[in-house]
Amino acid sequence: MKITKIEPILAGNRHLFVKVHTDEGIVGLGESGLWAMREGVVGTLKCLEPVIVGEDVNRINFINERLYEEHQFKGMNIQSAISAIDLALWDIKGKVLGVPVYDLFGGKYRDKIRVWRHITPNNDMGLFKALLLEAKEEGFTAVRINPCRDMEGWATSKRLATMYNRIAFAREVLGDQMDIAIEIHRELNGDESLMLCKMLENLNILFFEDPIRSENVETLKDFTAKTVVPIAAGERCISIQEFEMMLNAGMRIARPDVCTLGGFTGSMKVCALAEAHHAYIVPHVPVSVINIAASLHMAAVIPNFLIMETFPPKTFKQALDCMGEYKFKLKDGYMEIPDGPGWGVELADDIAEKTPYVTIPWRLDQHNCYGGADTTDKVTAK
Repeated sequence: MKITKIEPILAGNRHLFVKVHTDEGIVGLGESGLWAMREGVVGTLKCLEPVIVGEDVNRINFINERLYEEHQFKGMNIQSAISAIDLALWDIKGKVLGVPVYDLFGGKYRDKIRVWRHITPNNDMGLFKALLLEAKEEGFTAVRINPCRDMEGWATSKRLATMYNRIAFAREVLGDQMDIAIEIHRELNGDESLMLCKMLENLNILFFEDPIRSENVETLKDFTAKTVVPIAAGERCISIQEFEMMLNAGMRIARPDVCTLGGFTGSMKVCALAEAHHAYIVPHVPVSVINIAASLHMAAVIPNFLIMETFPPKTFKQALDCMGEYKFKLKDGYMEIPDGPGWGVELADDIAEKTPYVTIPWRLDQHNCYGGADTTDKVTAK
């Protein structure tokens, strides 16, 4: 079976799906993870298309490795394009054999996937408490909190105290029955992150994510040596070599993204690396349908899975709107693993109408200047 066409599909404000067509009519689905620069990835896919048209769809490792090794310019753009192609090829493999992708990697280690509820608190503690209690009532066993927002211009001592108080408040509301993960998102400098991390050591934090930028792995090594709180990182990494260096630097929770790390092929290698370091995997899931589905399959088969990311309700609904007949099922803090052939999901036929493509505005005067992300949970009506 030969590849005949690569079809990019832009949708919504952060989705770039990819269809890989074959000469036997079977179509595989992939997705790019570079959601803030999707148009650039479309250009890269157009450059890669003539390189892989005519190739045997079964040579997944060969295609993945040759695209990476022969391309002389590395980076998130090229890796997101390769990831989308790789994911689509695994989808085709499963469809041809009539089995879910997880069966191609030894079968399910677990039957359902634990996920968290993401909450970004502001200075309205009443709203924050309502969100925490809502997550508890909905059956979640963990929340992830970004405590860094709505403190622009504050003195460092006040910001640190406020961030600690927000997290301590969450522990008080939830008790010891739920895990609390902390998302710093590289928004503090290294000294601020370390001071906050040390303050949290008595609150039994599940992990402390992205305390510093990852360009200099020596700074991460210095950071992890000064705290007992497990450090999570890696969502911006695009190679297994980067993950190996970060694991050697003391990272305890690896955050591979199947849509930027060379697809399922590259991500499974990182899972094995982490296992060798007795480290856990928490898949990074920032985009949409295939990102979620492939991450569920990865979480299903590895022994060192910890928990998986999910979207705030508004963004999760956008992903559901992109889907065909099968919809992701989330209940009591766990997600069902799709068990159809390939990824077990399809895109909606009317995706262009349901989630029309819109560009993401650039804003230098706000956090995440590329905009477009729904990072604030809302209290839903009961």
